[in-house]
Amino acid sequence: MDVSIIFVNYNTCKLTIESIASVYKYTKKINFEIIVVDNDSMDNSVNEIKNKYPDVNVIKNSKNIGFGQANNKGMEIAKGNYYFLLNTDTYLINNAIEIFFDFLERKENNEIAVVGGHLYKPNGDWNVSSGHFPNFKLFIKGCFWRYFYKKEFYEEEVLNPILINSEQPYAVDYVSGANFFVRSHVIKRVGGFNKRFFLYFEETELTLRIKRILQQSKVYIIPQANIVHIGQGSSLDSIKSLKFKLQYLKSRSLYFKYQNGYCACIMVYIKGLIRIFFKR
Repeated sequence: MDVSIIFVNYNTCKLTIESIASVYKYTKKINFEIIVVDNDSMDNSVNEIKNKYPDVNVIKNSKNIGFGQANNKGMEIAKGNYYFLLNTDTYLINNAIEIFFDFLERKENNEIAVVGGHLYKPNGDWNVSSGHFPNFKLFIKGCFWRYFYKKEFYEEEVLNPILINSEQPYAVDYVSGANFFVRSHVIKRVGGFNKRFFLYFEETELTLRIKRILQQSKVYIIPQANIVHIGQGSSLDSIKSLKFKLQYLKSRSLYFKYQNGYCACIMVYIKGLIRIFFKR
């Protein structure tokens, strides 16, 4: 099996079916399987997906276990040499999977562990495809800079697209979790997503761990692989729901714990609470 394509579905039946349709439409010359892990959806997703695509392997969880753990369950049964973790609110617009596969099969690219494509919004504008690892030193600097100079700085580390107008593949810190194409042996070596992350920052922490354990490993964007992502990168200010703001803050603080230790985690969490409740 060349590639295992894994979706995590949570009450997104229509989007999931449309995304699966785009995989079948555009994916050529690749031996692949599709796995859908359902997080206890209430919209009849499991039956609808099974009826529409009987060859798709659907796993139904008894509760919502989060994005990362659901992907882990899919990877546990996956047979592919590569795992392609694809969001349900995405759809392919070219043969992106073959492009990823062919790129990683080249001998000179053996050190590249993870790739992603160029993501676009439905209107054709750029979407968040990759990012820089959050930087605690810049977080601290941003906190003080904001108060002394009364201007915005790199405090919240908002995810912005890295707009590199290149036709050649280029290295990044991490790719968006909306299209995370990874070698299966890398996951077997370093483990899957950290179970403590329910939502947000899962791919950031996993990529950091890959680079720490497999120190020569690299992460690349392949511009020729084009995918539409209906959603977009999240930041504390862009999230409207208080519930999801708090979840984002929890995951962000947890990421800093793994990167910089407990003190950094606590500082980021307290500063985030101040920003959420006092707009400071």
